[in-house]
Amino acid sequence: MLLDCPPSLGVLTVAALTAADGVLIPLQCETLSHRGVGQLLDTVHDVRRFTNRALEVWGVLPTLFDGRTNHARRVLDTIAETYDLEVMEPPIPKTIKFAEAPAAGRSILAMSRTSKGAAAYREVAAALLRRRDGSA
Repeated sequence: MLLDCPPSLGVLTVAALTAADGVLIPLQCETLSHRGVGQLLDTVHDVRRFTNRALEVWGVLPTLFDGRTNHARRVLDTIAETYDLEVMEPPIPKTIKFAEAPAAGRSILAMSRTSKGAAAYREVAAALLRRRDGSA
């Protein structure tokens, strides 16, 4: 089961972390997004201490990646060394399709199945399944 939590550290996120086997941290490839990762890792530490000792951090999932910009490439390059966490591949590219899909009331896979963003999410999902099955 995959739980997608809001980008806040409220009671729902803590409850999800308490019930989870692992956490995958989405990170926008922008400088200010780094702050939230540190706060989330502090929360994961507390959850491990008090409610779920087995909680694993599976890594960071770079999102809104625009490979045309130096800034996004620099942020992506520094993620692994900043947090000492696995960086999931491929990064999820920034695309207008992600804005259009919910506006149409559909998922990216239903709206634009062949888009780069949908393909990237399928690759990440396959990697997570391999991890679950022990073949990663």
